[in-house]
Amino acid sequence: MKPSKMRLFFAAAACAASLQASAQAVPNANYTDMWWLPAESGWGISFIQHPSNQSFAVLYHYDPLTPEPNTADGADFRPIWIVMPGGTWTSPTRFTGAVYVTSGVPFFQSGTNTVNNEVGTFTFNFTDINNGTFTYSIQGNNTPGTPAFGLPAASGVKNITRQIF
Repeated sequence: MKPSKMRLFFAAAACAASLQASAQAVPNANYTDMWWLPAESGWGISFIQHPSNQSFAVLYHYDPLTPEPNTADGADFRPIWIVMPGGTWTSPTRFTGAVYVTSGVPFFQSGTNTVNNEVGTFTFNFTDINNGTFTYSIQGNNTPGTPAFGLPAASGVKNITRQIF
């Protein structure tokens, strides 16, 4: 390739990369907080939005198939955390990304044995600073030995409200 064509190629590649990098929308507010549906206690979402607009979410719920062995009540279930380590702002009020169930080792041990199991997607649509909808799509998992083994398929939309402290 001639030097002038090579420069043109790299200039076009740099331009394309900058356009793609700027394609992500900028959120119109900071949505960092705890979110829930007040009529359904027992689950919630922690949504963290950094100044760079990188965002992270965790759904705190109960595993519907794993009873908690350390309680006397047979209706108690083990907690499960489904994490969304990143995603994309597709509009100033909409954030979407892949979600995972993970397993690992205690904090004081090496994290090299951590296992991440992608299980679906979450989408947050914020209607205003204190309200929005949470759309989830979780694939069932029947692969023994994975962190999400036995997790049932589930999908739906929930209205969520910022939890005021």
